[in-house]
Amino acid sequence: MSKDSKERFSDRVADYVKYRPDYPQAAVDLIYDACDSSTPLVADIGCGTGIFAHQLLAKGCRVTGIEPNENMRAASVAWLGGNGDFSAQAGSAEATGLGDSSVDIITAAQAFHWFNNDSAKAEFRRVLKPGGFVAWCGTRAI
Repeated sequence: MSKDSKERFSDRVADYVKYRPDYPQAAVDLIYDACDSSTPLVADIGCGTGIFAHQLLAKGCRVTGIEPNENMRAASVAWLGGNGDFSAQAGSAEATGLGDSSVDIITAAQAFHWFNNDSAKAEFRRVLKPGGFVAWCGTRAI
């Protein structure tokens, strides 16, 4: 039986930590520069082990990692939890657990293709502040 998309990577955390590459710095710079805030609050949806969150933190963002997989989320907290600008919580693109109009930017590095478009779109509209935006690395549009 195949694991669902939220659990299928539970046994691959060590591989992600060891082998998954960083994202292009130009992508991080573009996202940061497009925001009006000097310390934007970012919801990194499907944050996994925290690779993209780490790069956003280094740029000066405050990041809430939203990750449905407990093992992946634990890895992000183990790595980034000592940074006061990082927090992680259980959630998904369709149900982040974030407050209304609470974030400047929503990012989804490699997780976008797992989202239910209609539900995620409604959730993103709900949690984004006025003028906020969504940025992702991938090929699927919402």
